[in-house]
Amino acid sequence: MLDTSYIEVGYDTCKYTVDGITTTAIIKEVTDGYLSVKPISKTNHKDMYECNLDTTFVGETFSSDCYDAIDLEIWMDGRGCDNSAIGVSGCYEPYTRLVA
Repeated sequence: MLDTSYIEVGYDTCKYTVDGITTTAIIKEVTDGYLSVKPISKTNHKDMYECNLDTTFVGETFSSDCYDAIDLEIWMDGRGCDNSAIGVSGCYEPYTRLVA
């Protein structure tokens, strides 16, 4: 179960990987059982990059049971960062950091 008090729905983003494609998405809804997102970019870190300026992405919903399988990471806006990179507002952290 995610501690949703750290997630600003509609503003915070997450990253996940499905079939070798890493997607960055805005978190649209989060509950104990699922996470709904609106993708804004996709890449395979080799030769493919798509963003929402040139592609229309379909929203996705993931059951909480598959967070490990998709390597879910959630943007932590200065909450839990070690501040080793001055000027960086935050970083992506594994979803397990928000497990209550």
